[in-house]
Amino acid sequence: MLLFGTAAHADPLLDRYVTEALASNSALQAQHFAVEAALQGLSAARGKRGPTVTLNARYTAAEGGRVIELPTGDLVNPVYQTLNQLTAGSANPTAFPQIDNTDIALVRRREQDTRLSFAAPLYAPEIDAEVHLRAAQLEGSQATREAYARALVRDVKTAYLRAVAADAGVQVLEASRASLQANLRVAQALVAAGKATRDQGLRAEAELLDIEQRLNTARNEARAARRFLNLLRNQDENTPVDVRVDTTEPLGDGSAPASSRPELRQLDAQIDEAEGARKLARAAYQPVLAVVADAGIQGVEYGSGRDPDVATVSLVLKWTLLDFGTRRAAVSRAAAQANQLKALRQDVQRQLALARANAADRVQTTADSLSTAAARRAAAEESLRIAERKRDAGQLSQAEFIDAERSATAARMGLLLAGTEQRIAAAELEFTEARFPLPAVLSGVSP
Repeated sequence: MLLFGTAAHADPLLDRYVTEALASNSALQAQHFAVEAALQGLSAARGKRGPTVTLNARYTAAEGGRVIELPTGDLVNPVYQTLNQLTAGSANPTAFPQIDNTDIALVRRREQDTRLSFAAPLYAPEIDAEVHLRAAQLEGSQATREAYARALVRDVKTAYLRAVAADAGVQVLEASRASLQANLRVAQALVAAGKATRDQGLRAEAELLDIEQRLNTARNEARAARRFLNLLRNQDENTPVDVRVDTTEPLGDGSAPASSRPELRQLDAQIDEAEGARKLARAAYQPVLAVVADAGIQGVEYGSGRDPDVATVSLVLKWTLLDFGTRRAAVSRAAAQANQLKALRQDVQRQLALARANAADRVQTTADSLSTAAARRAAAEESLRIAERKRDAGQLSQAEFIDAERSATAARMGLLLAGTEQRIAAAELEFTEARFPLPAVLSGVSP
């Protein structure tokens, strides 16, 4: 893994921090869960193509209900009575009983119905349309995750470079403080020897206090840069951060090939998702045909003897013939969303191309600025060395020396800033061209 695509500028520390951020950043972890949710949604949609087996059991206790009355007693009792009268004096008289009418309850007081149900779709266009939609959602969530990962890489590199620049700025100001401390001692010695007035010593002391103030601010900025880098790595804010890179060296050209931006693939997936929603809405115009088979037992009680078996096989057809425009509105809505996303994609594509061109220009501009800043620092440091010799010889005023020291400090800080900005610009260009080689898990394709 290279810092900006060239082995000459590889930074193992930065590589480690980027790897840690990609592995543990909380927001990126949330994107992983979003992809997993989309993947499970696709699996659930594909599962609808297969059959389902369901166990259905029902036990009912009822009271009352409708009753069918059969006049069995009214029909048979007169016959039995006549036969009993005719045989009354014979050797074998009959004794047929009188029976009551029969009441048949339509609702059983106790009943159980237990069966296994098998159902399988034979023709269901909505299932294929839903699978298409869920697959597009998965592609979109993967592209979103990749876009966040690439932004995270850029942010980690930028935070690291800011920390490097802050540390280097502290070192520059510490060197300036040492120079001004020496200058204060020289000024005090000259005042004590009567070779300089007291205002020169006060001027040297004031300049030293100004550097002390700037140094405190720079140290706070360095600590803040480290805390932000730890935040991106999901580490405690006080975790030590080591930064080592020379930002004053010019960068080479990036060698990693550019690839398509995940933001465009995300929009492509959203367009595909809208097309899937349109297909799903159009599928509602077509019928759904399924086979359903049941097998089980029915009876009054469980365990009260062998219950009668029951088995059924059915072809089930469902076809919505009239819905007062609901399906037509759903189709039109999905088509409008697809057209909206297509127009948005064209605009985003132009914006990304503009950002890439601006980033490339910024890299070139900062490279030119770096060369100028290096020449400026060399001239300012040479001027400071001459000023120190003149001051020690008593040939230079305190104001002139302080101006020379200020110019040298500003030139050193300018060189640091120019080098840092060049590397930040390179990280931005790498981001706009999607050149950073992400791990396969962050740029995989849907199954």
